[in-house]
Amino acid sequence: MATNFFAAQDQARGNTKLLVFLFILAVITLLVLTNLLVMITLGIMAPEQYQLLLNPADPLWLEQLPWKMMGWVSLFVFVIIAAVISIKQAELSQGGQVVAKALGGRLVEHHLADDKQQRLLNIVEEMAIAAGVPVPPVYLTPESSINAFAAGYSPADAVIGVTQGCLNLLDRDQLQGVIAHEFSHILNGDMKLNIRLIALLHGIECIGHAGYFLLRSGGRRQAVIASSSKSKDNGGGILGLALGLMILGYLGTFFGSLIKAAVSRQREFLADASAVQFTRNPAGIAGALKAIGGASYGSKIKNPNADEMSHLFFGEAISRWTSLFATHPPLPQRIKRLDPNWNGVFPAEAQLKQQSSTEPSTAAKTTEQKTAAVLAALPAFLLHSSRHAPSAPALCCACLIQTEHLAKQWAMVKALGDHQLMQNVDKLYDDVSRLSGKQKLQLLQIAVPGLKQMSHQQFVQFQQLCQNLSQCDGEEDLLEWALLNWLQHCVGSQFDSSLLHRRDQSSSLEQVQQPVLTLLSLCAQQAKHEELQDQSWKMGLEVLGLPASTARPPVSFQLLSEQLPALIHSAPRLKQQLWQMLKMAVHADELVNEQEELLLHALVLLLEIPVSPDQYSG
Repeated sequence: MATNFFAAQDQARGNTKLLVFLFILAVITLLVLTNLLVMITLGIMAPEQYQLLLNPADPLWLEQLPWKMMGWVSLFVFVIIAAVISIKQAELSQGGQVVAKALGGRLVEHHLADDKQQRLLNIVEEMAIAAGVPVPPVYLTPESSINAFAAGYSPADAVIGVTQGCLNLLDRDQLQGVIAHEFSHILNGDMKLNIRLIALLHGIECIGHAGYFLLRSGGRRQAVIASSSKSKDNGGGILGLALGLMILGYLGTFFGSLIKAAVSRQREFLADASAVQFTRNPAGIAGALKAIGGASYGSKIKNPNADEMSHLFFGEAISRWTSLFATHPPLPQRIKRLDPNWNGVFPAEAQLKQQSSTEPSTAAKTTEQKTAAVLAALPAFLLHSSRHAPSAPALCCACLIQTEHLAKQWAMVKALGDHQLMQNVDKLYDDVSRLSGKQKLQLLQIAVPGLKQMSHQQFVQFQQLCQNLSQCDGEEDLLEWALLNWLQHCVGSQFDSSLLHRRDQSSSLEQVQQPVLTLLSLCAQQAKHEELQDQSWKMGLEVLGLPASTARPPVSFQLLSEQLPALIHSAPRLKQQLWQMLKMAVHADELVNEQEELLLHALVLLLEIPVSPDQYSG
């Protein structure tokens, strides 16, 4: 993957700063306008103050303004906006699944999938393996248009949503291009930015909702009371305030649409380009965009929540009266970047329906070969088991069972697991015991959607069982450590939002130097000889810019587990440096052994480092 996803994530962070600046500007504007509205409609200012207000050049202008009242109004409005944002953030704190369900998505499960849905699940699985991220749950929305989205804070809680129209009208190449585009958003750091956009813009638009509520529930009643008590001006003022707040709400929506457009468009070009590098097949994503132009429903989404989430989609989800508010670049412009020789003609919908069942092209087949080789090396029965919710937990248990402690660990499964878990572990153990550590980790990567279907109580019990199994021999090896932390990172995060990488907490090496050195020490420890371990340690220090005399700290898996969150919540550029350190340390002897490759695989997954598996040994 030639795309520098670390740089793309840094760009997303820059866009977040732009978003915050625009949001602050919008809030300040709304505060000023709301104060003016209150002063004018409720008659708080004296006539001479109104005249003074229109003459800011007057030396008494600042002194005569009702600052105390304006302060209380500003505080009230600010608190309301902050409360609405906080409520929306809490609503979205469970990650991508909340967004998918809000858009009418239904989880697609392997054992219930038809042929077209199975093709979709296979493509998502292939992309996840190729990108080195957990396989995300897939949601299908009942829309007839061609569209898709990725949602979540990080790869650990990401979901992919696809419309029914994608399955009905796109062939495999085109669908692969769409999914690759969404995976690009996951790796480019766009999802976190998009979730923030939803919450912040919801806060800006709440002023209009307040005006509408006031108009419906109180404005008319207050007007009647005011007129009966000879206070017609006050009653009319309340009505004026309600109408004015509604107008400000439309202004807030105007601001919100501009902010979404300002932040979103260039990210779509980047995701298109990244998708081509994923698939090595520009015709796939270009064909999907052409299909949108030819389909009767295009990419439009009917769901009522589509407007506030329009920036999440693959194509323009909402009809716009002007391109100024478009969250996506014009369709022809996107196509021309991917296919410069395009003649400007969109395919007919009948042609799309006919081609949707065609076989993938040679280019797409070539792209799939690496992933296919990985999956082909895994026993079919285990692959099947990893994809299903009832057997995915049993697969994890089977990965932790050791032949020399079989009786004791089997007793643990009986004590803490149910009858179905016991049966599944019994069926899986023999096949799992023949796998390498790397293959076990690959199966766990595929098992994530199934594991995420556990309830909180089921997960707590299952997590305790896995901890007991790993501690059976009094030691914890690399695979056991990776599996336990993987469960906590990918599955536990949907029950504890503090585990999600929602914001960067460290941006410099000094802030996380001790955890980084612990990680480097573990990495050096994988070399077979003391001399090679020293060499590995020094080469890692060189990447970090630290002196060769830096003391090598003792390392334990327990200590590393405690320090892992600090590394997960690091900034993209710091993770890039971390990746270079790991790679240099592992390649110090120009040979990557099985344990070192397992370590790299585990750390890339746990730390959400956007590199593909083919970079481990290269």
